[in-house]
Formats: sequence, structure tokens, C-alpha cells
Amino acid sequence: MKIALAAGAALLSLSACAQAESPPAENADTVKSQPKAAPAAASADAKPAKRGPVDLTPYVGKYPFDVVNGHRFLDHPAVRAAIAAAVPDAKKRAAVAFEDDGLGLPIVRVDGGRILVWGGAKRAEDRYNWAVVIAPDGSKPEVCIYDGVGCGEDFQAAEWFEPGHASIMKQGTCPSADEDYPAAEIAAG
Repeated sequence: MKIALAAGAALLSLSACAQAESPPAENADTVKSQPKAAPAAASADAKPAKRGPVDLTPYVGKYPFDVVNGHRFLDHPAVRAAIAAAVPDAKKRAAVAFEDDGLGLPIVRVDGGRILVWGGAKRAEDRYNWAVVIAPDGSKPEVCIYDGVGCGEDFQAAEWFEPGHASIMKQGTCPSADEDYPAAEIAAG
């Protein structure tokens, strides 16, 4: 009798596990129609979602606030996705924004054909600035954030982000021109 009760309890618990793993038949259509949540963290190989071929080259020579094909650079869906993949922390990512009264320089190409976009805080660009380096197809993003409050000029270092990697510090502020990229590694000693 004890064996029969133990076997019955085991079967009951197994059937409960099976129900938890798969939806009941009457709810299967509802579950299939619900959108799946996006993964919390992007992998190193993640590419931004594309609706068609992405070409960011029309932005070269424009300012970050200029509208090209309906979007400012940072508002372009491929750029937004690339920045989110590189900087998963929303609070840090919020620093990469072009304020209406912010400072921006013309978007340029850097070595390797990638695109460099730079912006800074109005009247404080030497203390708060950011840069995005990205391939013309929206892949291979690098994001730089510089918050130099309390740092002397001798100790300037910016935080750099890439998808799937921990952020690293590099010398100086964020690059604003082709000759400033890539940023120098921090040399100890």
C-alpha cells in the first residue's frame, strides 16, 4: 500500500512538471500569439534588427542632429539597437543622447570605413561627451562615454563599451575626429 501511494505521488508530481513545461492544449493558441521577450543581454555576435539593408553613410558630413531619411543619427533604429547591445545599462546608455542644445560635430569616417559620431554637453563638452563608432551597416558598435567631473587633465579616461564585452577605460576623452580614433590604451607605470 505504501509503495502504491509513493508511486501515485511520484506520477502526480511528474504530471505537474509536464504541465508547467508546456501550456494546456486550450491555451496553446494564446501562448503562440504572444510576443516573446527579447534576451536581457546581447551576445558578442548580436547584430541590430534590420528591416532591410541598413546604410548609415548618408549621415557622413552631417551633424548628429540633422535628419536623414526621417531620423536623426541616434534615433535610427539600427543605431539605437547597436548602442543598446553595446551598453546594456540603461542609466549609462542615457548619457549617449543628443540634447537639443548640445554640441555636435560633423559625422566622419574613420580608418576601416566605420563612422564616428560625437556629441557633448553645451558649454561643458570637455567634461561630458560621448562618441559612437559603428560600421555603415549598423554592426560592430563601439560606444565611448566620458564623464570627467573631478578628473584633472592628466587623468582623463573614457569608458568604452562593445557588445558582449565588459567595458574598459581608455586614455583621454571620447574621440571627435578621425585622427583621435582609436583611443589609446591606458599605460601603467
